Amino acid sequence: MRNERKLPIFVMGAVLVFLAAACSNVGSSTSTGGGPSGSVPHNSGTTINIAVNPWTGSQVNATVAQILLQTKLGYTAKLTNIDENSQFPALARDQLDATLEVWPSGHAEDYKKYITGNAGVVDGGPLGVIGQIGLWVPTYMLTAHPELKTWQGLNKDASLFATAQTGSKGQLLDGDPSYVSYDAQIVQSLGLNYQVVVSGSEAAELSALKKAYANQSPLLFYFWTPHWAQAKYQLSMVQLPPVTPACTTSAANNKGAGYNCSYPPDKLYKAFSSKLQTKAPEAFAFLTAMSYSNDAQDQIANDIQGGMSAQAAAQKWIDANPTVWQPWVDA
Repeated sequence: MRNERKLPIFVMGAVLVFLAAACSNVGSSTSTGGGPSGSVPHNSGTTINIAVNPWTGSQVNATVAQILLQTKLGYTAKLTNIDENSQFPALARDQLDATLEVWPSGHAEDYKKYITGNAGVVDGGPLGVIGQIGLWVPTYMLTAHPELKTWQGLNKDASLFATAQTGSKGQLLDGDPSYVSYDAQIVQSLGLNYQVVVSGSEAAELSALKKAYANQSPLLFYFWTPHWAQAKYQLSMVQLPPVTPACTTSAANNKGAGYNCSYPPDKLYKAFSSKLQTKAPEAFAFLTAMSYSNDAQDQIANDIQGGMSAQAAAQKWIDANPTVWQPWVDA
């Protein structure tokens, strides 16, 4: 048990007066507060549960939202790690309140089932970030092999990408096994002499990229933009056949069977539990309004990659960009 020292009555009274004055000033700033005259609303009894998918951009969005929900709107905000294929059922069951980065090219079936079908999930509006999934190579490979600019050149150079695991076939390296990927269907549909190898995680893919770059060795891999690695490395996307309605239908209804074209550009969107608006109307309005640019997300991701914690990197961006996020709070 700690030793406790009793204060004289007049000292204790002074302390209580000081504490009362301090508490009365919480959230009194008029420039960055959440409520009238800058006060922070009393929402701490309500927890907003936000999904974090296994890639850095998702972590960035969720951490920025968490900090602002807590410091400007007074909520308790919880981050939950979950793969992108499990989040829609979790939203529908009210086990999650929001996910802030859905890539529509991989979730047409979920959109149809859960959002269009009014099955417990609502569209939360655009994130503002535009994504692009594709097959990528380090740009240095195009110097000796310009044919790799398009998919027709992949078979000509398949032996360049062969590994002990793939034998005579080239290796196409995928990331986390939970990612939405049509690479296996693309390989089959386009008759490519490649084997899809799942690396296991974003970190494993980046490790392979780092090693390939250091050795200037061949690498064909599933990747996307925005991503901090796009700024660190020179990467080129292999041009696949244009997106067709047949591909879109395949993605929506057949889990990608027969998919034989590019991944479409993705206007990333947010999705919420249909109960969020009633449960936490201020959080619902804030998250609906939340929207920023590829560059903004990459700034935070670059700081995380440089060694900052997600919380510190997000706070750094928040401190520097009140004109971006204040309208979200004001909503």
